[in-house]
Amino acid sequence: MALAMGTTPAAVDAFVTSKNIKLRPNKHVTHQVLSKRNGAKKKGAKKKGSNYTSMKNYNPRWLRRIQSKVIQPAFLPCDHKELCSDNSCSCVRNGFFCTKHCGWANLSPNFFRGCACKSGECRTKSCPCFAAKRECDPDLCRSCGACTDPPGAPAGDHQRCRNDSIGMRRKAHLLIAESSIDGAGWGLFTKHSLKKGQFVHEYIGEVISQEEAERRGVIYDKLNMSYLFNLCSDLVVDCTRKGNKARYANHSSTPNIEPKMITVNGDMRIGFFAKHDIDAQSELCFDYRYDEKIDNDLIFKPGTYTAEWDYANKGQCYRCLRLALIRPYFQTRSFGQL
Repeated sequence: MALAMGTTPAAVDAFVTSKNIKLRPNKHVTHQVLSKRNGAKKKGAKKKGSNYTSMKNYNPRWLRRIQSKVIQPAFLPCDHKELCSDNSCSCVRNGFFCTKHCGWANLSPNFFRGCACKSGECRTKSCPCFAAKRECDPDLCRSCGACTDPPGAPAGDHQRCRNDSIGMRRKAHLLIAESSIDGAGWGLFTKHSLKKGQFVHEYIGEVISQEEAERRGVIYDKLNMSYLFNLCSDLVVDCTRKGNKARYANHSSTPNIEPKMITVNGDMRIGFFAKHDIDAQSELCFDYRYDEKIDNDLIFKPGTYTAEWDYANKGQCYRCLRLALIRPYFQTRSFGQL
């Protein structure tokens, strides 16, 4: 009552006493109930939230399918009448978790349940969200403090949740200057020192189809300039016309930052993270993965700077130049570590 009136309990008691008001006894809140709520937890007792978010609640076969996915199509929430299964659910077939945007939402056995971490624990392998390359969702992760810190501040140890940097725009202060690499033109530098694993910046641009990326790639090839970045097997990010400072990061075989595909509120986004501690005023570079070969049912990438996209149902191939191909989802972590 005092909280609703915006005053103190002592002031409410003084007013009730002065007016000789008799309050009815509360039948729903008793001292016995309050003692149970405020009592100490039993030693060794597990939290209910940690059991709810445990990976033991997921279908092991579906988890292995998600873990094995290297390249995925664009995520579309499933919508069907039957409960999620291999035959009915597009999320299960494509190697995705079902989200709150899907038709069955939290009733689905494939629904991602978030985490039950404490404050500051969401940058470790024990966090299901971090291991699944997903940012913590405040609707699902109630105990880690996701999205409770003010947005726009640089990422750091002061954060309650260390896994909400992209959605809350916790980018580092970056500078653009002439690159220290010969013939590279402009380069990207950090003004302040960065710690290992710290969020640096998001790669932002136009989200276009592979067909449009093919058309633009022909022009960019003649100009010897391209800022195309693979988002998934269906979409590409192009920051040539609309982008940010992240496009000035040059290639290096010994990079100090790395891009990661992170799912933020149902959307896949590209974020750069520090691979190790970086001194202030250092140039930031990442590996474009020109020489990496990846064979998969959606993509074939030879050991050159081009990428061949093969659609069996269309009988066409699409090429994207200067694409940094990043492996999304569980590529470096396994469910056995959770």
